[in-house]
Amino acid sequence: MPLRRRKAPAPPRSDRERTVFFASDLHGSQVCFRKFVSAAKFYGADTLLLGGDISAKVVVPIVTTGPGRWVAQFHGREEKIDDSTVADFEQRAANSGLYTERMDPDEYQHYAGHPDRVEELFGRVMRRTVQQWVEYAKTKLDGSDVVIFNAPGNDDPKEVDEVLLTHGDGRVRFTEGEIVELAPGMEMLSTGYTNITPWDTHREYPEDEIRLHLARMTGRLEHPGRAIFNIHVPPYNSRLDTAPLLGQDLKVNTSAGAQVTAPVGSVAVREAIEAVQPLLSLHGHIHESGGSVKIGRTTAINVGSEYGEGVLRGVLLTIGDGKLLRYQAVTG
Repeated sequence: MPLRRRKAPAPPRSDRERTVFFASDLHGSQVCFRKFVSAAKFYGADTLLLGGDISAKVVVPIVTTGPGRWVAQFHGREEKIDDSTVADFEQRAANSGLYTERMDPDEYQHYAGHPDRVEELFGRVMRRTVQQWVEYAKTKLDGSDVVIFNAPGNDDPKEVDEVLLTHGDGRVRFTEGEIVELAPGMEMLSTGYTNITPWDTHREYPEDEIRLHLARMTGRLEHPGRAIFNIHVPPYNSRLDTAPLLGQDLKVNTSAGAQVTAPVGSVAVREAIEAVQPLLSLHGHIHESGGSVKIGRTTAINVGSEYGEGVLRGVLLTIGDGKLLRYQAVTG
């Protein structure tokens, strides 16, 4: 589906008004990241918010089988590649959220026999890819005032932080645990802290630790009722956190042939929203639970994700004078 322009031009804005584009859970999809960067010009957004989980989850080996010949797996299907198609394969993989690495058979066997070294490979490819993304954004946004604010997600290893902090150069800002001012009186709180999941990912914490982390940040807000929460995990039992319920074998539970679902968000995040009542709370993490709800006076949004299909899901927000003036979900 093509990205849709707003049907009418936006009314004149005050210095305290911002148009913000928010997306989350790109999981290594190059095409989704490029669409995200392009959203600044396409929608006239002043600010881009990236809500976490920019990292892919898998490295696909592209193994040489002879001069000019390669073999690789793409979503469980073996593909035979030659020098004329290997770049196209790498592009397709990148767009669907897969990292790739070319290697000879001996290297492949080394990684297959040493699973602990696979983590090193993943880290190296991930750092290289994230740095390429940052350089792409810096080039495309050069000459504008647009800044990308990125909070991590639970699937982002700490090496992501290092790349963003080292190479962002003010154009891409890593904001874990920070309060930043998007406009006068418009503060944003960001964190990728996530409650415990079955997957044992990088930034999972007990609810008490999340509660303390959020309290430290909310206590620094000067205008809590006008604040924006940029928190990767959605609030518990909010309809923004409904996911398939897994058994101990990590398989989806079913009943009468249908998936059993349950709320899996954070209790501490819900408590913080209810206590502080920020203007807006932005989330991702649960890809299939995109939508918006009211929690008291707070508008809470999970933007959802379809990164595997190369589809960018986002929300365009206009905020001014302490109010959420309008918002629109967009897909493209």
